[in-house]
Amino acid sequence: MEKIKAIIVDDEAPARANLELLLAKDTEIEILTACSDGISAIKAIELHQPDLIFLDIQMPEVSGFDVLKALPLAQRPYVIFVTAYDQYALKAFEVNAVDYLLKPFDDKRFFDAITKAKALIQQQDQQDLQAKLGALLKHLDQDQAQKYLKKLSVRQGSKISFIKVEDIVWIEADNQYVKVHLKTASHLMRQSLSYLDQHLDPASFYRIHRSAIVNVNRIESIEPYFKGDYHIRLDNGTVAKLSRHRTEGLKELLNW
Repeated sequence: MEKIKAIIVDDEAPARANLELLLAKDTEIEILTACSDGISAIKAIELHQPDLIFLDIQMPEVSGFDVLKALPLAQRPYVIFVTAYDQYALKAFEVNAVDYLLKPFDDKRFFDAITKAKALIQQQDQQDLQAKLGALLKHLDQDQAQKYLKKLSVRQGSKISFIKVEDIVWIEADNQYVKVHLKTASHLMRQSLSYLDQHLDPASFYRIHRSAIVNVNRIESIEPYFKGDYHIRLDNGTVAKLSRHRTEGLKELLNW
């Protein structure tokens, strides 16, 4: 039987060492690598395409959920979540992406999760896996604490960078992409403007016309333009048009 290829992702060295020690007892699993942060995890998963990952949820900068969201659907492996926060573990368990390990866990709990993962991997039901992972990520998006995006992932060749949403000045539609403008740089993302409109905090981001969203905290001035339209000046020097059909909503948001 071909060995199950696995990757460990945890920002705590003792936790990684413990998982490596436990996995060494199972001759059917091969550890490909162990990652200490989300960005290196994304690169390792794309490079090695493992069957299974042990994924910590709470990590600085890039969380375990950010890792999953950054991966193309076809590259999402089976996941056993590892967490010290049971509110996250419960959500993972409810949708049953594979299983979760709530720190501190004992050997029996660990090998129960391994047994379950092996059974799913042998079934090779990738469609079912993606449905479960998708359900988890949707569930998290519906949670108030996770409702709005905190970061966006952008690709530059093989490099993946993460942008904090508060650093965004404005976003414009660009054919099949959107262009995300920061104060001194811009990035293309293969995403729809409608998706970002729904998943960015409406207290901070407003769609000023069908092709643009602005960060209202970056607005420097608003001036009348033509037939009820306005010009919005942003703090990176950009001047964008506010459609007259969208004026009342912005007035209400800014108490203008």
